[in-house]
Amino acid sequence: MNLIGRWFGATPCCHGAEGIARQYKFGRMSEWCVALLGVAKLVLGLDSSLVKILDQFPVGVLGVLLLFAGIELAMCSMVMNYKEESVVMLICTLFHLLAQVQHLNFFVGLLCICFL
Repeated sequence: MNLIGRWFGATPCCHGAEGIARQYKFGRMSEWCVALLGVAKLVLGLDSSLVKILDQFPVGVLGVLLLFAGIELAMCSMVMNYKEESVVMLICTLFHLLAQVQHLNFFVGLLCICFL
């Protein structure tokens, strides 16, 4: 997927929030983009020889793409108008760094929003 997609202007794809931020940043316009991406990954991922090629992808390039996706995610903190929003973000980040449990982090965020 990543080898073919780069010839059409796509960035290397992975899961998580940085993938969503990257898709938004680089012009995803509809939910059909994600469906098409999923079908392409299924078709290409079923070939065992493709895994060997994808293992050769330089880690440094992935790091740079992750950096820009992280910057895009950090930009959301610039539009926070209320102190409570920043406190919720900081509490969730601290809890995630200490506990490393994402599903509990979601509930901590909900509790913070309810009680702050």
